[in-house]
Amino acid sequence: MKSTKFNQVLLVLSLVGSGAAAHAATGPVIQNGGTIVTVPGVGLAPPSAMNGFNPLLTSSAYDNEAENLMYQPLFWVNRDFKINFKLSIAKKIVVGPKHRSYTVYLSRHWKWSDGIPVTTDDVAYTYHMLMKLGPLWPGWDSGGFPGDIQSFKVLGPYAFRVVTTRPVNPTWFELSGLSDFNPYPAHSWQKYTVKQMNDNMTNTKFFSVVDGPFRLESFHAGRYASMVPNPAYSGPDKPHISRLIFRFLHSYASVFFALKSGTVQLGNLPAPLYPARKQLTDDRLTITGPNWGFNYLGFNFSNPKIAFVNDVLVRQAMMHAVNQDLMIKVLGFGHGARAYGLVPGNPPVYLSSEAKALLKQGAYDPALANKLLNEAGWHRGPDGFREKDGHIMAFTLYIPPSMIRGPTLLATMFAKVGILVRMREMPFNELYAKMINPHSKNWQAVYLAWSQTAYPTGGSIFKCGGVQNSYHYCNKKMDAMMDKIRITRGLDALYKFQNYFTEQQPVIVLPNMKLFVMANKNIHGVSQAVTPGGSFYPQFLWISHAK
Repeated sequence: MKSTKFNQVLLVLSLVGSGAAAHAATGPVIQNGGTIVTVPGVGLAPPSAMNGFNPLLTSSAYDNEAENLMYQPLFWVNRDFKINFKLSIAKKIVVGPKHRSYTVYLSRHWKWSDGIPVTTDDVAYTYHMLMKLGPLWPGWDSGGFPGDIQSFKVLGPYAFRVVTTRPVNPTWFELSGLSDFNPYPAHSWQKYTVKQMNDNMTNTKFFSVVDGPFRLESFHAGRYASMVPNPAYSGPDKPHISRLIFRFLHSYASVFFALKSGTVQLGNLPAPLYPARKQLTDDRLTITGPNWGFNYLGFNFSNPKIAFVNDVLVRQAMMHAVNQDLMIKVLGFGHGARAYGLVPGNPPVYLSSEAKALLKQGAYDPALANKLLNEAGWHRGPDGFREKDGHIMAFTLYIPPSMIRGPTLLATMFAKVGILVRMREMPFNELYAKMINPHSKNWQAVYLAWSQTAYPTGGSIFKCGGVQNSYHYCNKKMDAMMDKIRITRGLDALYKFQNYFTEQQPVIVLPNMKLFVMANKNIHGVSQAVTPGGSFYPQFLWISHAK
């Protein structure tokens, strides 16, 4: 998440920014030029390294942060969950009368950085590449691709049509299905095999053709990535700065001292160091978020050593054992919000009435947690921890670097109801690799976060056998409810699913914290560049008195 929150794995596209906004006529005159040094994860998560820039092959939030700057989306979704067609490659969608036919028309003004127009050839390349990649693509089956798609047809250089296998919810399909058809440069990439693409994940020459506001200038493994403006960018918001450098730092403390020394001009203020923010005399604080996603304690349901997590009573007890208000007070210095399901509460447009009531009253009830654990057959032993059939209720929790405060709080709360938590710190990349390895049966629990798409169904992270289901969780009823969302207009199916999700707690959902972003006082536009949804758009940044 973020600001003493947990690291984040990003699946497809998280909620993007609000789009172009006119600068106040009475405001300061915008200046061009200058270099800003920041870190991956700004406005989103703790720092880490970038490891690749191919959006067809990566799922890390850090890689995605750079990819979003290089490639313009087919649909730009604003903070109100509406498509902003001024910033989208597409200019309109025509839905057939039975909600099975979706015809997308492209704007004609978008061009690649080498001057070649962005056309349906590029969309077709993406479609056929996704089909070729199959489950190797991180977003496989998360937005109805490919299971709900009957056919894809190019109608001309600026129009294509997708026909679904059945009538689907138009809002869901547009925001979570058609959005997978982002165009990528066919004339530049189609000569490469999948293996060659994997071999060129950080090769700047491979990524020389872009249609976004920035392009990759250089990459130095383990050190930094440098990006510069795309001079041929067709969009309305051309970058003002001349260079953006992502330094690869790996701890909150290192970011704080980099901000203090001036080696980094924009970065997340570590929440534990929030009281020390006054030491950063050259910087200005922006509070943003909570981000559009959910923070969680997740389990490996296939590990027999923690078979107790398969019991819904145990998971419900854990939910009631967590004092979210205390976590917000301690971890976020009061800047945060309760959360109990995968549908974020801010903005509350997708929340059911039951979810709103639960968020208002909270779920912390250790007496109920004790009662549920007793009902599940787990009783306290001589040391206070619960036992059953000779086994102690205990698990080992993997945590990303610098995230010890949150897990320590959780361990204390769980200990009060008789659950033993052991903690082990591990680099994010190593932790993530262990999770997604289908042959890894040893890990037990993780402390992480997940970004949501603009229509928050959970994708395939909780689906039986889902591509992103590293937790090996399986609930056929939940699968059926998720499928219902895809075919039912309106929000009723989503309401029923989120209520059932909260009841089941396939992961123990934790509170959402706001994020503290520090920027040098001569950097402007931070509140627009760092969105409440966790996206980062440095094209809105500018530096006063740039040299």
